[in-house]
Amino acid sequence: MPSNATPEKFQRAVRSGFQRLENFRKARLMYLRSYVGQYYDRDRGTVGTEPLNLTFVAMSSMVPNLVMNAPAHVVTTPFSGYRGYGRLLRLALDTQARKMRLSDTIRRWLVDSLFTLGVVKTGLAQSDTLVALNPYDDVDPGTVYTEVVNFDNFVFDPDTRAIEEGTFIGDKIRVPRTLLLDSGLYANDLVERLPETGTDTGREAADLSRRNLPDSAKVDLHDYVDVVECYVPSIQAIVTVPAGDMSFPRFLRIADYYGPSRPTGPYTLLALTPPVPDNPLPVAPIGVWHDLHILANDMAVKITEQARRQKDVLAYRRAAAEDAEEIVGAKDGEAIAVDDPASVQVLSFGGQQRSNEAHIQQLMFWWNMVSGNIEAISGSSEASGTATQAQLLSANRSVRMEDLRDIVYGAVGREAEMRAWYLHTDPLIEVPLSDRRSVPAQYTAGPQGEQVMATPPRIEDVTVLLTPEVRRGDFLDFTFAIKPKSMSRLDPILRSQRMMEFATKVIPAVAAAAQTCMAMGVPFSFSKMLQLVAEEMDIEWLDEVFYDPEFQMNQAAMMLKGPSIATSKGTPASPMLPAIQQNQQPGNVASVATNEETQNREPQRTAAESQRATR
Repeated sequence: MPSNATPEKFQRAVRSGFQRLENFRKARLMYLRSYVGQYYDRDRGTVGTEPLNLTFVAMSSMVPNLVMNAPAHVVTTPFSGYRGYGRLLRLALDTQARKMRLSDTIRRWLVDSLFTLGVVKTGLAQSDTLVALNPYDDVDPGTVYTEVVNFDNFVFDPDTRAIEEGTFIGDKIRVPRTLLLDSGLYANDLVERLPETGTDTGREAADLSRRNLPDSAKVDLHDYVDVVECYVPSIQAIVTVPAGDMSFPRFLRIADYYGPSRPTGPYTLLALTPPVPDNPLPVAPIGVWHDLHILANDMAVKITEQARRQKDVLAYRRAAAEDAEEIVGAKDGEAIAVDDPASVQVLSFGGQQRSNEAHIQQLMFWWNMVSGNIEAISGSSEASGTATQAQLLSANRSVRMEDLRDIVYGAVGREAEMRAWYLHTDPLIEVPLSDRRSVPAQYTAGPQGEQVMATPPRIEDVTVLLTPEVRRGDFLDFTFAIKPKSMSRLDPILRSQRMMEFATKVIPAVAAAAQTCMAMGVPFSFSKMLQLVAEEMDIEWLDEVFYDPEFQMNQAAMMLKGPSIATSKGTPASPMLPAIQQNQQPGNVASVATNEETQNREPQRTAAESQRATR
């Protein structure tokens, strides 16, 4: 903190930080209103006011495509002696993510990033933190937590051009006054002067679901106050100041920051759009297509009103009143005789214009384009006339989704690094883990002194503990990432196809390659190759069904024979070698589809499933 940053100046900077984000909060509230629709927290609505909720369609399509499951972590280190401990860290992060239901937190984090900027806060619930002080929080003291920070409560240095370069970053927290007083960690004389938290401002996202709440029901049962916790990287401290317009001559509290040293401290940011030069906040993705959401609904309302005004009337001359009455009373298909058919005509009024239908289709096309091809992401029909256009749209969609997936996985990896720091550093954390260990075969002496297998090789589940005693190396020796596509859920039909392909193509091909390499004297790891291929195909059950403890011994024995590939009589040592040289692969291995065949096969997969179901 700069030397001239007095408590009054710091509190004034915090208020300016909230003021700088005011327009972004108003825009976010506007986007949220379009997202929830007119029936959210209302007892009635006008039918046809907003028939096309494109914002909801985009959100409900993009979020499950990016995040559905808890992340699978990847911990790597260049030091071979630390890899065993790195595996324990990975198991601890995976177990912790499932216990914390981290997938739900990441989904809320992703939704915030689509509206403006996603912010999560990671820390350790200690006895001197507001998280541990709040008895209504579901975080147990001494455990690591990750929670989403509401953008309405988020604040940073108002003079910065990048959040990472700011003097401070923080968030507003609502807490009962009695807890602050009883903790003895804050200046009690200042805590008693804090104003009570306001009930309804009408300018926050939380007000969307309490607009009809009577004033008598908005009275808090507890005396709540608002404070702002700010992380100051220059002094590695957490500074607590009052929220709102009140200013004190002293800080409520200054405490040392316990966590990894980085510019954003306990906060991890998620932005889905490229940065704006010399500005700290990104462009909200929903703000790009919000205008098309409004225009499409306006045109849909107009077309509906035109359709409602459409009517058909029977016009006739006064002298032909009897003929008109007989025509009106006739049944469908009935033949009647009239004196002058030309004197009775059907006139149509109103009705929607064909040009309006074309216009709304054009609006929908524009919305689909600027939103990243939501039709293809959601599984709807694509607006393409030829198979080539459909293939191009599908390829472009893949590029956009893969880029978004890389951004989300990178941010989740940075959050995992925060949790791993506490697991590695805190001296009191002890995490029980379940791990699979390979147990080699046990041999005993037979009746004639020969080796007899007593127990076959197997894989069994064991319980291991992540404790301070097993820690190895420094935290900087490890890198943390998320396994690609681990947070996505594979389609069951596609998953079964990959399983069949792995069983019928990959395993025979790798086995044939291992035999060839052993015959040629080339070192080759059959099990490692299968594991790598299984990871790329999102197959997670390989370690449950595959175990080959004798393979390395057999490979070593084959390598002792030397690299010769022919016997003394001139015949090949392996009869498969000539076939391999001719066909580029063993004859018992099914051919692998090319990229073109795979692209042509995917559009036909759903049709094949439908035809199979019909039969």
